[in-house]
Amino acid sequence: MKTEQDVSIARKPIVSIVNQTHWDREWYEPLETFRYRLTEVMARILDGLDKSEMTRFVLDGQVAALEDYLEVCEPEDKERVLAFIADGRLIIGPWYVLADEFLVHGEALVRNLAIGMKASGTFGQPQMIGYLPDTFGHIGQMPQLLRQFGIDNAILWRGLAGHKAELVWQSPDGSKIDTFFLPEGYYQPIVDRPTYEQDMKTYVDKVVPYATTEHVLLTNGGDHLMPQYGSLTERIAKLNERFEGKVEFVESDYSDYVAKVREAAAKSGVKWETHSGEMRDNAHIYVLPNVLSTRSYLKEQNQRVEDELLGFTEPLWAVAAAFSSAAYPQAYLTNTWKSLLHNHPHDSICGCSVDAVHQEMETRTMKLEQRLLSMQNGALSRLGLKDRAASGDGIVKPFQDMTSFTVFQPHAQPYTGIVQGRIWLQKESNLATNGFKVVDADGQVVPCTIVRSEASRYFNSPLDDFPQFQDARWFELAMEVKDLPGVSLTSYSLQEVEAEAKGKAGELVTSTGRTIRNAWGIWTLTDQGTLHVVDLQTGTTYTDWNRLYSVSDAGDSYNFSRLQDEVTSYGELVGEPSIEVSEHVQIMKYCLRIWLPESLNADRLSVSDVKVKTELNFEIRLGNNSPFAEVRLTVANRAKDQRLRLQFPTGAILKETLSDSAFDVVARPVKREEKRKAEKQKEVPVVVEPTLSLIRAEAEENGQGIVVLQRGLQEYQVVSGGDGDVVELTVLRSVGWLSRDDFASRGGGAGPQMETPDAQCIGTYTFEYAMRPGNAAISNGEVLNEALRFRRKPRIVEGSFGQKDTYQTTGIQFIEIDNPAIVMTALYRQDGQTLLRVVNVGERSETFRLRTGLKLGSLHHVQLDGTMVCKLDINQGILVGPKEIVTLAITWVKG
Repeated sequence: MKTEQDVSIARKPIVSIVNQTHWDREWYEPLETFRYRLTEVMARILDGLDKSEMTRFVLDGQVAALEDYLEVCEPEDKERVLAFIADGRLIIGPWYVLADEFLVHGEALVRNLAIGMKASGTFGQPQMIGYLPDTFGHIGQMPQLLRQFGIDNAILWRGLAGHKAELVWQSPDGSKIDTFFLPEGYYQPIVDRPTYEQDMKTYVDKVVPYATTEHVLLTNGGDHLMPQYGSLTERIAKLNERFEGKVEFVESDYSDYVAKVREAAAKSGVKWETHSGEMRDNAHIYVLPNVLSTRSYLKEQNQRVEDELLGFTEPLWAVAAAFSSAAYPQAYLTNTWKSLLHNHPHDSICGCSVDAVHQEMETRTMKLEQRLLSMQNGALSRLGLKDRAASGDGIVKPFQDMTSFTVFQPHAQPYTGIVQGRIWLQKESNLATNGFKVVDADGQVVPCTIVRSEASRYFNSPLDDFPQFQDARWFELAMEVKDLPGVSLTSYSLQEVEAEAKGKAGELVTSTGRTIRNAWGIWTLTDQGTLHVVDLQTGTTYTDWNRLYSVSDAGDSYNFSRLQDEVTSYGELVGEPSIEVSEHVQIMKYCLRIWLPESLNADRLSVSDVKVKTELNFEIRLGNNSPFAEVRLTVANRAKDQRLRLQFPTGAILKETLSDSAFDVVARPVKREEKRKAEKQKEVPVVVEPTLSLIRAEAEENGQGIVVLQRGLQEYQVVSGGDGDVVELTVLRSVGWLSRDDFASRGGGAGPQMETPDAQCIGTYTFEYAMRPGNAAISNGEVLNEALRFRRKPRIVEGSFGQKDTYQTTGIQFIEIDNPAIVMTALYRQDGQTLLRVVNVGERSETFRLRTGLKLGSLHHVQLDGTMVCKLDINQGILVGPKEIVTLAITWVKG
């Protein structure tokens, strides 16, 4: 078998020219500005196709841009567009948007492709190309995702170095796709230029050495560009004349190009190199790694909405559709996904656009939160928990208080731990004034603490009556529950008790000192404002966890850059902590203050002498039976041009860390060397790592180290410390420019040099994370499930399944998985079937069984696109290979 090096490219090169535009829906201009530009670009595209000045045109790899145009174009232009799509001359899809891959949930990538392919199908036929031209690096599971949608190839640019233009890309599960690397990038409007003949020679000379066959690709177009006026077909003919048969030029599209390269490779016998896993190498081209922490508030908002949609809205409606006659709102949820996906393009979620773009993203987030809460309430109403109409026949009426309530447990494995949430009672009721206990369906007392209470009002607006306020007292409860079934709704009720009766919900008691503890560990606040942690399971002691520090940042929205004489500042403890304890939960609150330079000076080489105060308030909660201390951090930032981080010394020398990515937990070698100065048109090597929700930094030999769970804090780094390696978690970066070309860590610009004052993140922001000492005995799947339980805690909802005027309660158990290493990534309904998606993030095969609360009609293993793999027997264990994504399609027997 020949290798790439054995194949001569002395044969005549054949250049496939693909006319295209790359359409960032929002970036250095907001959406509506680019939408109008799109109408102008589309006018030229349609005109060129009408006149046969080009045979075909690729409208990027996404459908959202097409929808943007069709929403505002004239009816006759829509007809022209649809006709060209039907004829295969205007090529669309397969994605809905071209999303960042590291900052969004894996399930968002699945829905992105599913919605994009379905939308493409309504207009014509999607191009079956894994088109990823400008993404800032690529996840390791992308080949598996594409394969399960019937796509066996990818075209991409960033994240690769040292490869030929053709290679095989392999996911950790073993899925492989042919991959076509753009060594000079996708932005190549060469045929459109007046100097196209000479420019083409330069281009061909550059790309031919990368090719393993005679075929090379030219993506003729660029960001927001229309084709030049005049005949591109004629220019291609002139190129063939100009090169006198030494190079052949053909007008093509991506599918034709891929087919030609494969055919040529098969004839020559060349064997392509295989690349396994992620692509984040920036030796060839920028991957812009610090977008992981730019405008971190956007990351937190996005993950919060993803959690609401995937963890609560879709599962609740899946339950409602299975257990009631409710119609599943599939169209409404698809529209909801589209709204969320509009925030996922790389220039959007990465935070590297002008301020107006990200302000609109926040508006989308606000509207999504409103929508998701309303949909959740609708599902609960369909299940009969609480009637939304005053005239309805439901058990719990719109203005009935929460003397009974329900806990929704969204996870596939049973849940034991704290459930925290709010209930309201009529202000003057005996329960509100004299106290209560919480009991389950069997009348057993559930241990409970009243974290806080306040007099306020309750508002409701029935579907058939006037909206009203009720005088109320609100109680925030922390209930200690055991073995809540997987994906279940369990009702509880309140009962009156005597003043000192056993089982009465107690209140937090103020304590003195600086320590909270449980059976897992002791957490003590030091004079320096850090945490001293004793792991009671191993006896290991950790010092200076949660150390806060800031360093000046001379970079932009894409890249962090140090000053030559950098300024580092550390947080200082303000006063004494407040500690409140009960039998079930302990809470420690404290404040750190850090004085920082107000900004960089005008020369951007030094910092201002003016100091401003940034305050950080920590609330640390320790449940009775949890090894994790959960932290709620509120940052009141007043400083510009700086990076704020938390440090966690591990006390160990680490070989690697682990963090999660889409459908995976990835081992990442520790990179201790951090370069400061980049060569021209290069970045310094990447030292930061991405995380969706977890970080494992544990010594291989004994597990010493730390596990961090987080929401919205998606960049971390390992640095050397005095007694071992230190994990640093980025809280926020304050930068004032979309792009600059005058700092050390990147040798050139990455976009227009525009000011972005909002990216300084001046204001108050809240983030949540959790931490525990390392434990190497726990599988990656178990830790990822812990992260999901942290992010999507079982919650208290209004209403119950109880009978009127009694405290008899029942509940629903929907779906349970008996293997803690299997991770459920989605539970929803589509086309009359319940879809349950799971992944095994481990290195060995796992088997699990399903327990269901309804009788199964059928059970099938299907691909991500719905194609059936095989029929399954619920009485048999379901096998999931290492790193494999498995989707189960389920129908139910009702009645």
